[in-house]
Amino acid sequence: MINTILMFVLLASVSCEKDYTSITNPDRGGKSAKSYEKYDIIWSEAADSCTTAFIDRFFCDEPRNGSRRGVFSYSEYNRRGGNFNCYWQQAHAMAVMVDYYNRVKATRPDTAAILEDYFTRWFDSRANNYEGNPGYYGSTGFGNNFTDDTSWITIALLQLFEATGEQKYFNAAKQTWDECVRPRFELHPYRWLPWKWTDLRANECTNGPGAIVAATLAGYAREAGDEAAFQQYLDEAYRCFDQNMDVMNPNGTLGITPLSYTQGTCMEAGRLIWHLTGDDGYLRKAISAARGQMSNVMNDIYEHELVMRNEGTDENNSIFHAVLLHWAARMVTDHDIDVYDSTIRKDLYNYLRRHAAIYWTIGIDKSKVAWSDSYFGTRCYQARAVGTGGSLGAFTGGAQAIESMCIIENETF
Repeated sequence: MINTILMFVLLASVSCEKDYTSITNPDRGGKSAKSYEKYDIIWSEAADSCTTAFIDRFFCDEPRNGSRRGVFSYSEYNRRGGNFNCYWQQAHAMAVMVDYYNRVKATRPDTAAILEDYFTRWFDSRANNYEGNPGYYGSTGFGNNFTDDTSWITIALLQLFEATGEQKYFNAAKQTWDECVRPRFELHPYRWLPWKWTDLRANECTNGPGAIVAATLAGYAREAGDEAAFQQYLDEAYRCFDQNMDVMNPNGTLGITPLSYTQGTCMEAGRLIWHLTGDDGYLRKAISAARGQMSNVMNDIYEHELVMRNEGTDENNSIFHAVLLHWAARMVTDHDIDVYDSTIRKDLYNYLRRHAAIYWTIGIDKSKVAWSDSYFGTRCYQARAVGTGGSLGAFTGGAQAIESMCIIENETF
């Protein structure tokens, strides 16, 4: 179980443990409300509650039933074991923890210190890298046969560096890219990133996160005054994003079977390249991807509104939504975008808020009996039945939606 000190620190500050049943039907003075949104949600309290439970149930501060120390597990409390392939999912679970850390590090130093220890444990465990071929590791140990998995983990390392300022995370990210990813460009005829060493087909699942890593490293190279490295990373970001543009449909969706997480990485990659270069063509493609995500193609009707369609309930597919929700918050808070599209940030805000509100009000049974054990089933808007196992993928999506609302709740449009 999670470090008992962390649980004390977190729960002591979480007023969400109060009885929410008593406020599910307040007098709103005649104001209208969505059928699922029966009270005003305090997003910081909701996020404290969700993310605390998320870390408690899925992060192994000590080994759990076969799980390695310092990694996220597929299964709630890892009751079933079977954690072998839980690698790329580590990046998205870590994104939630990093967003939480960024939110509390200035005001809750004790909690931040414990989270920093967890970051170190995750780093030392190489994020549960299961790769059996040492030739793919690189000097950092984070390399993997799958290029997309390696890119996702590299994004997580960069975000850990940005959050903590600890150089080891940046060094590992840069080395992993330079040693384990960069050589693969030469393997594909269009010089896009291939899916893996042993399968050279390119896809947007790989080149979307690849573009984010390359663009981020380009920014750091520019800050360091290394123009040659800046141009090299920027060229790699271009190449990755070119693959995304190659498969973008007229409606802004990507590929034959569009997926929320590839829509999200295209959004962020285009936004980053635009900031690096000033070329608004990249931003416009990013906006197209955002609108493609919000279209009927990508959504189902739920509670009379469009919400992200079910992309699968296994641990690979159910975490897709978390990726989109993570990057959506970055686009919503980028005010510079308004010059090119005056409505996209507000539209995306409404889309994100809709999901977070549904997840919080419907995906958690806040009755007195179920409250402490009821977060999210295999889908975020279905409360988990007490006593059943939880889903890392779904819980990551739910916690990310609510953490994202904390990032953007003070936005004005």
